[in-house]
Amino acid sequence: MTGEQPHKAVSRRSFLIALTGSALAASAGYQAVTAQTNTPHAAPPFPEAVPDKQWGILKYDQPVLTPTDRLFTARYAPDRTPQIDVNLWRLTIDGLVESPCALSLADIHALPTLEDTRAMECISNPAGGAFIGNIRVQGADFAAISARIGIKPEAAHVRFEAADGYTTAVTLEQMRRRGVMLAYAMNGEPLTIERGFPLRLMIPGVYGQKMPRWITRMSFIDHEYLGYWEQRGLSNSAEVRTKAIIHAPTTGSEIVTGESIVIQGIAVAGTRTITSIEVQIDDGEWFPAEIAASESPFAWRQWYVRWNAPAPGVYQIGVRATDETGFVQHQEADRRLSATPNGTSAIHRISVYIT
Repeated sequence: MTGEQPHKAVSRRSFLIALTGSALAASAGYQAVTAQTNTPHAAPPFPEAVPDKQWGILKYDQPVLTPTDRLFTARYAPDRTPQIDVNLWRLTIDGLVESPCALSLADIHALPTLEDTRAMECISNPAGGAFIGNIRVQGADFAAISARIGIKPEAAHVRFEAADGYTTAVTLEQMRRRGVMLAYAMNGEPLTIERGFPLRLMIPGVYGQKMPRWITRMSFIDHEYLGYWEQRGLSNSAEVRTKAIIHAPTTGSEIVTGESIVIQGIAVAGTRTITSIEVQIDDGEWFPAEIAASESPFAWRQWYVRWNAPAPGVYQIGVRATDETGFVQHQEADRRLSATPNGTSAIHRISVYIT
């Protein structure tokens, strides 16, 4: 895979000035809108998709887990981390159910358990953004709770309240997906208070706004409900959109002419299957990438492709994903905040400098 078209030489200094200017402009715009809308903030940048086990040089057969302390953090009120006494905490389940109840954490732990790896993303994550991670979660199977409480036929939505005052709701159809759990562990450890201790909701295929931490009430209702973020214009369905992200090289990287590098990253498609990943150099043809197997249908998919660096100059690398429905990423990212209010499936592109 090569970029053989003639390329205009650009000095390293010009490239870095342009790159820095673009980054500062994007950052300023992002911060300005964030200040106005209380868009969630991220923790440190995402970890690169560097495998624990490799195939060839960077060909992996195991999903990479995002360390818990490096997973993005998003909240509607940064100063409202609740202090919870687990001995007093209860999950109240009420509304349109035959058997309302209040469950202790011990009750939750006694229920049938689910455990798997899945991607988690913020709806405000821009193309190539850092508000995404891949984590292993464990918790109580919602199907077991459903059987215990007896959901009435007229129930259509489930409203959640959290100890920090946050509210949201999902459809009963979303709650009945395979893999829905009330999670109490992440990456093999009990949830920390930052990650939602003692209990958080996990639903495959929806953005983080629909998976509240510190949940205290789950009410089954017969009407649509708009929670905190939904009242402010964010999508109420919040279904994850198909996208691929380049993790390496990073934008601004310097590469020596003739060097063979590996372009690699991840892709997500919610509950849909990724069927292909393709990479493009500048506006050339799209080349297929190799996709790693995944142990979970809800985890991100890692991909890679080799590229021999051509003549000196600045090159743009893009990536796009196709999912099982036939959807192909086609929209170009026009600004940092193109993700809101529905999430983004814009193509991620980076620029590299070949010397």
